[in-house]
Amino acid sequence: MWSHFYFTKTIQHILVRLKASYTLDTRALGLMRIGIGLILLADLYIRSSSITAFLTDEGVLPISILKQYNWSPTYFSFHALSGNFYWQVFLFVINAVSVALLVLGYRTRLFTFICWVFLTSLQNRNPFILQGGDDLLRILLFWSVFLPWGDRYSIQKKSNYTNNYLSWTNIGYIFLVCSVLFFSALLKTSPEWHSDGTALYYALSLDQIRMPFGTFIYQFPNLLKCLTYVVYYIELLAPLMIVLPFVSSKIRLIGIISIVALFVGIGFTVYVGLFFIIGIVSIIGLLPSTTMDWFESHFYKNKPKLEEQEIQEQKLPFILKLLFTIKNYFIILVTSFCLVMNFGNIQAFPYALHPMVTNFVKAFRLEQNWGMFSPSILKDDGWFVYSGYAKSKGKYIDIKNKIDSVSFAKPIPVVKEFESDRWRKFQENYTFNNNNYMRPFYCKYLISKWNKSHPKDYISDLTIFFMKETSLPDYKTKPLVKIAVCNCQDK
Repeated sequence: MWSHFYFTKTIQHILVRLKASYTLDTRALGLMRIGIGLILLADLYIRSSSITAFLTDEGVLPISILKQYNWSPTYFSFHALSGNFYWQVFLFVINAVSVALLVLGYRTRLFTFICWVFLTSLQNRNPFILQGGDDLLRILLFWSVFLPWGDRYSIQKKSNYTNNYLSWTNIGYIFLVCSVLFFSALLKTSPEWHSDGTALYYALSLDQIRMPFGTFIYQFPNLLKCLTYVVYYIELLAPLMIVLPFVSSKIRLIGIISIVALFVGIGFTVYVGLFFIIGIVSIIGLLPSTTMDWFESHFYKNKPKLEEQEIQEQKLPFILKLLFTIKNYFIILVTSFCLVMNFGNIQAFPYALHPMVTNFVKAFRLEQNWGMFSPSILKDDGWFVYSGYAKSKGKYIDIKNKIDSVSFAKPIPVVKEFESDRWRKFQENYTFNNNNYMRPFYCKYLISKWNKSHPKDYISDLTIFFMKETSLPDYKTKPLVKIAVCNCQDK
């Protein structure tokens, strides 16, 4: 009898601790919603300067080529319905309005879904300008459709229930933000991350992405070796501090602070666009209630009077109970898919998803591979040179720098050669041989753009060169290799 009593109490204690481990604060989710909305607006602003280049048939990837080489039957994209410039502008305006309403917290579940649809459509239109941050943002929006991140800090009717929220969706969201770094660490299998400790040295040897602070610490090889191990173990251990049950709130907060510090370090040292900001904001939803209490005591005085939430499932209508059940099974299924998918990226993992399951995942664009600088660091760096033949001058000119002679010298700094991280990512993909089918379209786009804005210096021929510079140990490089990536003529 007493043994049964203690067993029951032990089980109850375990359940209470489990619930506490995966309970989220709706105020933290509300802050995350505002942050994600602002990121979506910033992303639209950055993309708006390159609508013609990246989203129209006059640009670097016509719809016909996209559908021929980079399309899945389960994909969808409103942006791929037409290659017209004004159609893209129309979609951008609707998208921006939807995001603004999401930030304000108006009918958040509906507008979260709409924003996810628009973002997925936009990303499907041109995959060559995407990076890991785009995957995180898209999947985070998907999970947020099922989270109550409109209950706080919004213009919609406030919930009078407690700030604590527990559901199966919480686990999927927590697993997502922890998977980004944890699986990135598991995929880092090269000696550079382990025995050699040279990963950060090689990462900062890439002039295309090295920021000023990265240039500063690049001078100290022993520091880079130490930081390599710090980065690796933060990626490996900090997610475990968050995702594992029965971990104290202080340990979990240390994990959150470590991840934020890592993303801040990434943002200061390498040029990765919005990735590090997306990473930081994605963690906000994990902030504990004690942190949110402090936040509200200093910055938010208009707090609703809360009551304990007591929803008795037996009093709900049958149809609602059925919908809740279906939703929970769907969430559990998707969470399981995502975990198996991430483990499937590890070479030693013996299982793989069935193609039918993979197609299901692709329909929701849940595919993910957090292989940042994995398994090893890319060693090939370099810069582009654009040599166009100007008939009026009778010679080749540099259309990038708008000068009358072509120089193959290394620009200083190389990172400033890119208008945005979207262009950096595109030009990185442009050099890969398996993407050679897309090279003529970029070349012709540059000729057309130049001739429209410089009719007096009309060019009839353009050659795109890539000056390949391969990093070696001890701050050395292989001899430069000049590669003629593409040549095209004006029609």
